[in-house]
Amino acid sequence: MSISEAVPVSNSALWTGRALSAVIVLFMIFDGVIKLPPLDIVTQTMAQLGWPADANVARLLGVIGLISTALYAIPRTSVLGA
Repeated sequence: MSISEAVPVSNSALWTGRALSAVIVLFMIFDGVIKLPPLDIVTQTMAQLGWPADANVARLLGVIGLISTALYAIPRTSVLGA
C-alpha cells in the first residue's frame, strides 16, 4: 500500500499544495535565471554572503538551481529536486 492510498487528500489541500509548489517553482526559476547573465548585483551579493564574487560561480549555481527546480517540478523526481 502506498502513502497516497492510505491517506485521502481533500481537494482544497491538494490545490493549496499545488499553489505553494507553483510559487516555489516560480521563485526558483527566477533565482536560477538571474544568476546566468553576469549581473553586478548578483556577484556583489554573493561576495557579501561569503561566496566568490565570480560570474562563472554564479552561472554554475544558477544552472544547478534550474536543474534542481526542474527535478522538483516533475512529480516522479520531486524528491531528488527537493
